[in-house]
Amino acid sequence: VWYEVTSEDRMARLIRDLNAEYEKEPFDMLLMLGDYSLDFWICPPFGSVLNRGISYTEKFMRDVYPHLPPCPKYMIAGNHEQYGHENWKHITGHTRRMTVPYGDYLFIILDNFGGDLDPTENSDGTYTPSDISYIREQMAAYPGTKVFLCAHEFNMEKETPEFCELLKSEDRIICLFAGHTHRSDITDLGDACGHKCLIRDGQFSYSRDIENSRWGWRELRFCDDGSVTTAYVTPDSDMVLG
Repeated sequence: VWYEVTSEDRMARLIRDLNAEYEKEPFDMLLMLGDYSLDFWICPPFGSVLNRGISYTEKFMRDVYPHLPPCPKYMIAGNHEQYGHENWKHITGHTRRMTVPYGDYLFIILDNFGGDLDPTENSDGTYTPSDISYIREQMAAYPGTKVFLCAHEFNMEKETPEFCELLKSEDRIICLFAGHTHRSDITDLGDACGHKCLIRDGQFSYSRDIENSRWGWRELRFCDDGSVTTAYVTPDSDMVLG
């Protein structure tokens, strides 16, 4: 229960609000960047998979995913879904990383929590730095495209100098998108990263900064004049701060 709302009701609201937005103006795809569960959570009451044999990722795929808007959907694992590659594909039908072309743009979606998968003990996940070889390979396969790098998280303290140099030197990379922190803010990564921005996709669970990260999702809009804009969309809801 978050904010005195059960998970079932919260997911019903997510389904309702996303479909209402889609009916107003259909969107081309949904990118989901992880944390659909607490399946391997390190804190009490601990992860549901090892502790109780319950996969809430499976429940999400059964009860929520089929009712999301009828557009292409792409989902990667977060630090709470530490399933190995075969298990993740079996449960979700997706791979743990992927590349999604979209016109003149390219979404390279990384698996930055790919260490210590299928764990035998609950943990907070093991961060793995962004795979630069994969990024370069995908950019070479789609020459001329502008690139968005996406992952569940970009932990710049654990990233390599080579990754920062890639961001600084590669003009094709527009920005980075991530979840993990449950926030919806935008951070300039500074001169070392070519002032590329890390944009958070918000949350539909809980946040320690609820005033700035209400339930919602991030919209990426490609305009007719060639510009690209982003906004955080928050459906109508009641909130009492105290």
